[in-house]
Amino acid sequence: MNTPAPTRRIPPTSGSKGDTVVGFAMVGFLLAGAVGLVKAMRMTSGLDVLFCLLGSVTAFGAVVYVCFHNKS
Repeated sequence: MNTPAPTRRIPPTSGSKGDTVVGFAMVGFLLAGAVGLVKAMRMTSGLDVLFCLLGSVTAFGAVVYVCFHNKS
């Protein structure tokens, strides 16, 4: 009676769900940065423009950080 051992299914890792969430977060940061740049072009006050551009640079920087952080 040689019966083959039952094959075990390996459940999917939770990393795939995490990658999806990170992907959506990166898209959100890119959209926020783009909206910030567009809004900064239409502002009249210099301080408002500065804060808007600072937020955009921070959003784009977060995307770059996440991209390079996941590669290592």
